Amino acid sequence: MSEELYSDGKWKIVRETASLPDGRTKTTERGYHFDTCHILAFPTPKTVLVLREFRAFNKTWVWMIPSGKIDKENDPLAAAQRELQEETGFRAKSMKHWCSMVHSETYVPVSHFFIASDLLRDPLPQDEDEMIEVHELGLEEAIKRILESPSPRMSSAFALLRYVREYPEAA
Repeated sequence: MSEELYSDGKWKIVRETASLPDGRTKTTERGYHFDTCHILAFPTPKTVLVLREFRAFNKTWVWMIPSGKIDKENDPLAAAQRELQEETGFRAKSMKHWCSMVHSETYVPVSHFFIASDLLRDPLPQDEDEMIEVHELGLEEAIKRILESPSPRMSSAFALLRYVREYPEAA
């Protein structure tokens, strides 16, 4: 059972009821929004492209991996390639879906993570409301800068920490 509480074409808030295994039910409000893509872009096997971006609403610079909404296309891979080109000026000859995650039971969008390599210079214009610097860093330095940001991006920390755990030889 569900009841739509709010919708504006970008956000939807729904009160939903779901069954528990023992027959009881749980009712909660759930937020739906665009899915997102996040890219670990490797110019070399030991370096990754990391952004230093000014976040206006946080009033600070943060370190993060290239990321964005899947809002201009329905294909997460196409969105990842577009975001990589807009934010770093590179296109990946090899872009592979790596993993996906959800934030919580009540915030429903899916974050899709990609690994990009064999990068070619092929920029798209940056969004007018973004202020981005692109840096090529070793994995340990990228992790350090992201975790020490005043407002760390969970998706960036998750991606880099998981990557180093799965591929320790890369660090």
